[in-house]
Amino acid sequence: MKAPYCDDCSGILKPDTISFGQAMPEDKMAQAITHACECDLCIVLGSSLVVYPAASVPAHAVEGGSKLMIINRDETPLDPMADVVVHESVSKALGEMVGL
Repeated sequence: MKAPYCDDCSGILKPDTISFGQAMPEDKMAQAITHACECDLCIVLGSSLVVYPAASVPAHAVEGGSKLMIINRDETPLDPMADVVVHESVSKALGEMVGL
């Protein structure tokens, strides 16, 4: 796949995401944990929840009093602490929810 380029400066465009193997920026991780501890509902979509430290964010949410919903094809290590677990593809599960 060819990288997209900026029309103005011709630089390579990179989304603000972390690719597998890249380190999570500490400031972003701290923000994620802070928000997780304050949320009412944490929804995990399509994650195996095995890559840390990001996989710990839903646990922080639950510790802060949040409800937890996990939608993932396969079981995750955090399924036992979730209030709702859906073992289905995200596209199918959300498509069915929208159709309610």
